[in-house]
Amino acid sequence: MKKLLFFATTLLFSFSVAAQNSDAETFAAAPRKALNLPKGASGYTIERVTLFDSPQTISVICYSPKRFTTSIVLPEKLTPLSKTATAHGADFGANAGYWDVKIDLPSTFLKLNGKQIATTADFEKERVDGVVCVTKKRVIIDHCKAGEEGAYAAKYDNILASGPVLIDEGKSVDHEGYEKTLVEASHGKDIGAYYTYIRRHPRTAIGTDHKGNIYLVVVDGRSKGNASGVTIAELTKVCEWLGLTDAINLDGGSSSTMWSKQDGVINFPSRNKKFDHEGERRVSSIIAVKSKK
Repeated sequence: MKKLLFFATTLLFSFSVAAQNSDAETFAAAPRKALNLPKGASGYTIERVTLFDSPQTISVICYSPKRFTTSIVLPEKLTPLSKTATAHGADFGANAGYWDVKIDLPSTFLKLNGKQIATTADFEKERVDGVVCVTKKRVIIDHCKAGEEGAYAAKYDNILASGPVLIDEGKSVDHEGYEKTLVEASHGKDIGAYYTYIRRHPRTAIGTDHKGNIYLVVVDGRSKGNASGVTIAELTKVCEWLGLTDAINLDGGSSSTMWSKQDGVINFPSRNKKFDHEGERRVSSIIAVKSKK
């Protein structure tokens, strides 16, 4: 019996590894629609490619901090990304950060230009485990327990707490194992609206590679046959395939949006339940990127 169980486990593991390798190869070979971006940045959208046994649509922008300035921008009220980014004079950007839908204010630690704007709410502490620190020369992504952002606040003037962290110093976080633990602990019950690890949704992430290049990643979802969305573990895989050494989930759901000055809304926001570029949602803070020229 032990030998049979060992064989079955080994076989299942082999199938899992084979599927992951196949997905990585599919992602690498998928046709890419190039984006119109300023010199020093590149990007593309992959549409309706089969990954994780489901249709996926993924948009990626990579840029050098030597040529661009990255900013965390908070409008006075919830505003579509395209309008906030345009008002900021950005070349491109993505949504970033959670907020309290009851009061339309940021619900995680936020410090802008040296001033603390918000702290992390108790209901966010399940998923918030990292910070994005923005300087003139780079973006730093690091693990940080909710409520302990003060250690970073002493060093950096612009900080956004978010999560979960996907890759930390070259090592992917084992969210897949954590998801299994959540499912087993729930005994078949709903694990809560805020815990979205094991559900597929649109997702937005930011990451960096070993050269310090910065990546914005948006995975679309909630569109049958076009974009299923991903779990946190699957988003981690996408970031691995991109070669990121640090990465963090910024937000998700119908908020997930990527925009550029030349192309407008790049991805397919799900707010209007149509697979088009018109479904933008009003959001809180964003990542805005501007050419230094």
